[in-house]
Amino acid sequence: MLPQPILNQFARIPLNTTIENKYYGVFNKILDRTFNATSDTFTIQPQYPLPQAQTYGVPSIDFVVTYVVAMDEKPIFFLEIKPPGHVGDISSRIAADDQMRVRFRSLYDLTPLPTLHGISAMGPRLAFYCLTKATGNIEPEYVERSRSRITDVVPANRWDSDITTAVGYGRFMQIVNDVRGMVEAL
Repeated sequence: MLPQPILNQFARIPLNTTIENKYYGVFNKILDRTFNATSDTFTIQPQYPLPQAQTYGVPSIDFVVTYVVAMDEKPIFFLEIKPPGHVGDISSRIAADDQMRVRFRSLYDLTPLPTLHGISAMGPRLAFYCLTKATGNIEPEYVERSRSRITDVVPANRWDSDITTAVGYGRFMQIVNDVRGMVEAL
């Protein structure tokens, strides 16, 4: 479970905030703590919008900052943040999914790990993604959108883990431990 000071920091953020940067500090603190950024192994690097995102038809302004955890300047994990209200909006979920996939494409050639994990955070709620480098597959699998009708191809229940709960934090830590294990195996 997260320590109480971090839980208190989450509790101070208004649930109806539309400003994702309200979550930057608390997630930076979590990443710093879980990846022990004070060691010489990992660095937490804020990344700004990707210019190539427009190439894929995805506006790059939706995620102002992505946190990339790096080892020797090579990405080993990343987290993108949106406000909590975006979970309830189909368009926002689709945009978040598209941007996760664009981020994977941009980091594919750079990561030294066989599996690159990424998390889409909407407030405290998390959706887990991973790229298997050998196959190029990204999970969860992409679902094609219909051009003639509205379909919910990125359901709200994808963000099914709340990092402020023991279960959600445990799932987050499973990913962190998987990343650490891959780093140790290099």
